[in-house]
Parts: sequence; C-alpha cells; structure tokens
Amino acid sequence: MDILLTSFLTAFAFIILLFKMGIGKFLRFSWQTDVIVSGILTFLFFGTFIGMLTGIIAGIIISLFLSIAKAISNTNKK
Repeated sequence: MDILLTSFLTAFAFIILLFKMGIGKFLRFSWQTDVIVSGILTFLFFGTFIGMLTGIIAGIIISLFLSIAKAISNTNKK
C-alpha cells in the first residue's frame, strides 16, 4: 500500500511540473516524455527494490495520464 501511495504522489508531482512547464509541449512529444520521465524516475529511485518499483509504477501512471490527456486534446480540436 505504501508503494502505491508513494508512486501516486511521485507521479502527481511530475504531472504538476509538466503543467507548470506547459503541458502542450509534452503532449506533442508524449513517447519521448515517457522515456525521459521513466529514466529520471529510475535514476532517482535506483538502489532498492521498493524504490525501483515506485519509479516504475509512477512512470506508468504518468504515461497513462499523458495518453488520456492527448486523446482529450485531440478530441477537443475536432
């Protein structure tokens, strides 16, 4: 349970940063953003199994968020 909470809070913090930097830029390059964020999270949490699991789950949450946000963005443009 602690891993999921930590992962959610980590993903939430990254999503807030993406909004502050302009989410539109990141939606255009969503797969590149996924790779970079996952790499950063892996680097930040490297060292323990729990840390790596937290980074992986947070990366998945961010990836899902970007996919949903891109789909919503594309729907609004039509």
